[in-house]
Amino acid sequence: MKKNIIHLLLASGFALLANVALTSCGETMDTDANDVLVVKSVLPTKVIEGQVVTITGTGLEKATAVVFPGNVTAKDIVKVGSGYISVTTPAGVSAEGGTVIVEADGETAESVMALTLGDPTPSTVAPLDKEIQINECLEVYGKDLEFITKAYFPGEDGKDIVVPAGEFKRKATGSLYIYSPMGIQAGPARIVLEDCSGKKYTLPEVTLSDKISGGGEQAAGEGYVAVWEGEIDIHDWSTYGYLTTDLLNLEGIVVREGQMIRLTIDNPNGCNVCLYDANWADWISQDVAAGVTEVEFALTAGMVATIKSGGGLVVCSGNYLLKKVEFFREYPTLWTGEYTTGWWWYLPASELDLSAITPEAGQTIRLTFAHHDAPQQFCLCDGWWGAPYIRDGGESPNNIFLAGGEDFLEFEVSEGMAATMNGTETALIIGGDITVTKIQIKVDW
Repeated sequence: MKKNIIHLLLASGFALLANVALTSCGETMDTDANDVLVVKSVLPTKVIEGQVVTITGTGLEKATAVVFPGNVTAKDIVKVGSGYISVTTPAGVSAEGGTVIVEADGETAESVMALTLGDPTPSTVAPLDKEIQINECLEVYGKDLEFITKAYFPGEDGKDIVVPAGEFKRKATGSLYIYSPMGIQAGPARIVLEDCSGKKYTLPEVTLSDKISGGGEQAAGEGYVAVWEGEIDIHDWSTYGYLTTDLLNLEGIVVREGQMIRLTIDNPNGCNVCLYDANWADWISQDVAAGVTEVEFALTAGMVATIKSGGGLVVCSGNYLLKKVEFFREYPTLWTGEYTTGWWWYLPASELDLSAITPEAGQTIRLTFAHHDAPQQFCLCDGWWGAPYIRDGGESPNNIFLAGGEDFLEFEVSEGMAATMNGTETALIIGGDITVTKIQIKVDW
C-alpha cells in the first residue's frame, strides 16, 4: 500500500514538474516571440544623407546600429514608439542601394525592402517671363525634390529670408511651389534651395517684385490682400479716414475677430496711428517711430461687427499719410487648437466651425501639425470608419508616415468625410503619433 502511495506521489510530482516546465516554456516562447529581432518595414525607401528613416519590427528596442547599403553604419538611434525606431541616413550610402541591416547584441535582421539613393536635381523654374510678386508662387521642377527643406530669398535688408518646407504651397518629388515672402529685395534674383543634408542648389535667375499680390485674378492663396489703396492725409484728430464697407474690397475674405489688418503709411517724422470701429467704441492705438511704414492690428469684436453691418472702420490720430489697407486672408478654418491624436481621436462634428464653408467631396482639406523632425504616423478615417485616399506608400492609402519636417498635409475630401463633417456626431477619426494644430479647407478665390 505504501508502495502505491509513493508511486502516486512520484507521478503527481512529475506531472506538476511537467506542467511547470510547459508553463515556463510557453512564457519563454511568448517572450522570445516579442523579443526576436525582426525588421518589418523601412520608410521612406528613397533616402539621401540627413534623411530620417523609420524602421518597424520587433526586438528593435535593443538595436545598437543600423547598417545602410555600402556597409555604412549609423548609431544615432532614436526609439519612436513600441516597435519603431528612427535613424538619420549617414553620408556614403551606396548609389546602387540595397537592404538595411539592424544589429543588436550579436543578432542581425535584414529588411525585405531595399533602399534607393535619391539625387535632388532642380532643373527649371517658372515664371521667367514676368515678375513674381509677394504671395505668388515660384515654381521649381526637377526630380527628388521631396528632400528640399528650405528656400532662401534675398531680403531687402541684405539678409536672406528663409522659407521652410512646411510653408511651401506644394512639395512633391517632381515639383515645388514656394510662396514669395514679405521683405524680399525686388529685382533679378537667384533663389537657393537646401536639402536635408545641408546641400544647397542655386536656381536660374528670376525677377522678384516687392508688390503684394492681392485682389482679382492675382490672388493665389493665404496672405495679406490689399482691400483699399489711396491717400488720406491724417494730420490730427480733426481729420480721419472713414473706410466704409463700400470702400473696402472684401471679396474672398472671411472677416473674423483676431484677424490681422495692416496699414501702409507715409511717416517721415513719427506718428500715432489709431483704429476704431465705425461706432467709435472699440479702438487700438500704436505709437510709430519715424520712417516705419507698416502698422499691424488685430481686429476686435466691435470692428468685425461694424464691418459686417456695413459701417466699416475709422483710421485716425495724426501726423501720417494713409496709403493702403490690407487684410490677412486665410483659408476657412474648421478647427484650431493643439491635440495629440494617439489611437484614436474622435473629432466631434460639433467642434467644427462651418460658418464660412460647407465641406464638399473633391475639396482640398489641409491639416497642419506641430513641427516634428522624425517621421510620424498619420491615419485618417471619416466618422463612419471609411478610409479616404491620402496617398500611396504607407501601410494603406489612409495610413501613412509623414516625413520629418512635413508639417502639413493636403488631400481631397471624400464623400464620406463630407457627409460626417456636415453631420451631428463624429466628424473625423484621426490616429497616429502627431499633434494637429489646424484643419482648413482650401478654396480658390
